[in-house]
Amino acid sequence: MHLAVRADGSPDIGYGHLVRTGALAEELLNRGHEVTYATTTPGPVETVCPPGVGVAELPDRADPGPLLDHVATADIDAVFSDAYPVDTDYQQALRAAVPLAVHQDDARHAVCADLFCNWNLYGPDLSYEFVGEPPQTCLGTDYALLRTPIRERAARDPPWRTDPERAVITMGGSDVANLTPVAVRAFDGLDLRVDAVVGPGCSDTQAETVAAAADEVTADIRVVRDPPDLPDRLFRADLAVTTAGSTVYELLALGTPFVSRPVVDNQALIARALREREAAVVLDREDGETAIRRGVEMLLNPSRRRTYRERGRRLVDGRGTERVAGEVLSLAGDNGIA
Repeated sequence: MHLAVRADGSPDIGYGHLVRTGALAEELLNRGHEVTYATTTPGPVETVCPPGVGVAELPDRADPGPLLDHVATADIDAVFSDAYPVDTDYQQALRAAVPLAVHQDDARHAVCADLFCNWNLYGPDLSYEFVGEPPQTCLGTDYALLRTPIRERAARDPPWRTDPERAVITMGGSDVANLTPVAVRAFDGLDLRVDAVVGPGCSDTQAETVAAAADEVTADIRVVRDPPDLPDRLFRADLAVTTAGSTVYELLALGTPFVSRPVVDNQALIARALREREAAVVLDREDGETAIRRGVEMLLNPSRRRTYRERGRRLVDGRGTERVAGEVLSLAGDNGIA
């Protein structure tokens, strides 16, 4: 099978779409299939997505014409879309030409697809409008797309220390709210080793600001830029501070308790779902250093940490990538055997 993935990523729009579709791409590549990204951001695709994917650059995010041309000339068997500009009209144009799978984080557009995915915690709870023949659906965290290093660690028992020693701050690929230095200062005075992660889309100025904040506090802060071993750092951490984006599902699967602070509008639904399920310490979008500090202190309690660890692993079992890959292969009439 040859799958085209329609997704973009950049410092402005974030990297979550590339990270999660990259997990699906890697699974399909490992099964012997071909994957090409149809994207307006070829540079980030080459940086974030797994080696072996092809890249077809598109001139415009909202015009389906160039992608339709690519489908017609590149022997594409199916398209998987994870991009907000791929609205109902865009979907209808694609579906008329090729089997189409659509991931959408919310119900903003009526959906015209053969397979529809929303693997967020709240995915099964939303009311969707479908155009044409209703699609197969993959709703909820049973279908969460996780990278191979996360999936491998999710299958193991996470380390446990009654007295926490390690923490991670990770605010996404580009830290659009410049929240990392705020979180760094929230650890002042705590006896913890803290990895403050500077994502691949962060500027040199952002990295310098994080380093300056680390110099201001007495905690053992290690500033690390786009570390290749981030999955292992997350797995070995006793707690984490993050946004309410895709990393939430990695931490839940790993059993790493975390403080979550939404930073953009489309993270509000994840934050609310986490709060409703009591799966993390969830802050409000306007919260700053004091609230982050209070959240971290809550996670110093071993009973609370253990509860979050067990609850997270029940919510995300780490096998969603395999399930979605199987559905995509079925969509294209493939039995999934390379």
